[in-house]
Amino acid sequence: MNKLYVITFFCILCAVSAQDVSHCDRQEKCNDCISQPGCIWCDKPNDNSNIHCKLESEIKKSTWCSRNKLTSPQRIVTVEKEDKLNSGRDGVAVQITPQVIKVRTRRGEETVITFQYAKAANYPIDLYYVMDLSASMRRHKKRLSELGGQLADVMKNITSNFRLGFGSFVDKTGMPFTNTAPVNLASPCRGCVPAYSYKNHLSLTEDYQQFAMEVKAANVSGNMDAPEGGFDALMQAIVSGDGKLAGVIEPNDATCHMIDDEYTRALDFDYPSISQLNQVAKENNINIIFAVDGRFHGAYQTLQQNFENSGVGSLDSQSSNVVKLVIDNYNKIVDAVRITDNATSSIEIKYQSTCKNPIGNGCFNLQLDEIVNFTAIIKPLECLPGPNIHNIQIKPQGVNEALMLEVEVVCSCDCGNITSSSKCDRHGDEVCGVCECHEGHFGKNCECNAETASTTDDVNCRKDPNEPELCSGFGSCKCGKCVCEERPGDQLIYGKFCECNNFSCERVNGEVCSGPDHGKCSCGHCACLPGWKGNACDCRDTTATCIGPTSKGEICSGHGKCICGECQCITDENKYSGKYCEECASCPGQWCNELQQCVECQAYHTGLDEETCLKNCTQFKPMLTEVIEVDANDENTKICTIIDSVGCTITFTYAFLHEQTVKVSALKKKVDCPVPIDPLVYILIVIGSIVIGGLILLVIWKIVTHIHDGREYARFLSDARDSKWTRDENPIFRPAGSTFQNPAFKSS
Repeated sequence: MNKLYVITFFCILCAVSAQDVSHCDRQEKCNDCISQPGCIWCDKPNDNSNIHCKLESEIKKSTWCSRNKLTSPQRIVTVEKEDKLNSGRDGVAVQITPQVIKVRTRRGEETVITFQYAKAANYPIDLYYVMDLSASMRRHKKRLSELGGQLADVMKNITSNFRLGFGSFVDKTGMPFTNTAPVNLASPCRGCVPAYSYKNHLSLTEDYQQFAMEVKAANVSGNMDAPEGGFDALMQAIVSGDGKLAGVIEPNDATCHMIDDEYTRALDFDYPSISQLNQVAKENNINIIFAVDGRFHGAYQTLQQNFENSGVGSLDSQSSNVVKLVIDNYNKIVDAVRITDNATSSIEIKYQSTCKNPIGNGCFNLQLDEIVNFTAIIKPLECLPGPNIHNIQIKPQGVNEALMLEVEVVCSCDCGNITSSSKCDRHGDEVCGVCECHEGHFGKNCECNAETASTTDDVNCRKDPNEPELCSGFGSCKCGKCVCEERPGDQLIYGKFCECNNFSCERVNGEVCSGPDHGKCSCGHCACLPGWKGNACDCRDTTATCIGPTSKGEICSGHGKCICGECQCITDENKYSGKYCEECASCPGQWCNELQQCVECQAYHTGLDEETCLKNCTQFKPMLTEVIEVDANDENTKICTIIDSVGCTITFTYAFLHEQTVKVSALKKKVDCPVPIDPLVYILIVIGSIVIGGLILLVIWKIVTHIHDGREYARFLSDARDSKWTRDENPIFRPAGSTFQNPAFKSS
């Protein structure tokens, strides 16, 4: 599949890791000497010593060895091809530059290559549509046909550099998969076409109308068993040899068996395994999306977890969710970059970057024309038998262009050889100034015969002249040279003084250097393979496994340190825990709240609007279930019960699976949702509240005034009783304001 990423070469630097000087001094042959980092070889030292190999940084070459007698391979880095970048806006896209680099280096030396990446416009993509056309899918055929047309319409609006292809599958044409009676093979069901395994109907094309016509015209066939031949179809669609179905094809174990656009070897081979499909999909830059009947969504979601960069969606009446899944997958590809390579275990490559949002060996949430600097540190770990030339492909995942590195590891000396030299007593060849003895002879000048040589107490067999043991106690001294003991099996004792072996390194679970997949024992020390470190090579040398799918690129969610590829959470007042330190004991429900919005909008279509949900919720797709069950012994799965944006209670579980993957399951139905109230009820409640409030106030006023009047009347009665026993005038009496006397009146 064509994916456009832009990479440009920036600079090349070099570094050498220092070794202890003794690693050089004990090397007796030129090939062994230059295989040690920093060591150089002299055919004839000026001091006439027996030491031909020394650490370059510890000597003065001019005094120790003449230039014409010196062997010191130098690093050479050559850019063979460097086409200029082109974003594709005005011509053919050039995604990587330089295209070819040759490196000539030595074992243990580090070569640092820095390159750049920038997200390009109008990202190209090929979409190959594989449809199940068994009879059981007859009722879905119309919907599938319409879905193909919708995909074409949507994708051509996203990018103009877009091609479509179409194939279909049924099952193997043999028992017990298909009825093999001739009449049934020709017509397995009413209105069905003859049985077949996989058929390519349309190779990749830009003709959208032809695609829609082919999908609509394809007819169903029939089979007998339940598991259809989808895996056969996926394998053939990926590895078809002419490259029309899946872009540039790299050699792989899977083989194309298409004749006249039909798979011909269905009965000769078993279905491919999931791991094999995943491998060929990665090799060919294929992202797989399963669009299935909703009844089988759970099974395919489990299957999808075994395919990198894949997705699964249910076929609904509108098919919009599958179209959305394709768009999400497309956006996931163009908005992120992850650097990959095909280096073997003998070459270690580490990556660094200036990403704003780092994730593993790449970045996410990239903006258009944003430039990111990447650094690849290349270090050969061992010299292999034969030519040590490694062809390495460094590429962004999902892109069919690559930066090709040809790494030549210099493991042999190119100096003069003298056959049957007189210096070697005619029993050996003089190679680079020292004798390589013929079988049965040894010694500095091959003067010793293995059969007749006697064991002697020779000072030349002692690593330290003051120590009593000869040959470190693991060999015998013959003719002034250590002959090391032979050990059973793969155990080996070696070295000038038999001081080295390949079995006394640290062990983990009884295996030397944690096993051959982790490292090798070299002279008592573990030489770790790429991806491992530590004294016993038991520590993962990566931080990618410490970044969770919802960590936004932060190592251990920002609450811990990545040690040996696993998160060691910070223990403070918050006490974070979990695989990615995502759980917080003092802040319960943290990840429940983090995941709530996306679960709500995807599973129940409430909360976030559709556009925001499509944009922000791409890490997972909740699987809806009738019952939530969590194993008490399952520490990875957490259950959340939370109130959503409309007041309902939603329940879901989440679990962090492998790197960058979170699995979410949610109950199909919300519970305890608030019941909506009729507006008339609200009005009546308000009116009733006002009336009741008024009555209460009126009663209170009446009670207060009654109490006040009662008190005044009681005081009046009290005053009246008291006044009748006095000579005072009536307190309520008021004399006249004016008095007139009748002059005619005479008192008696």
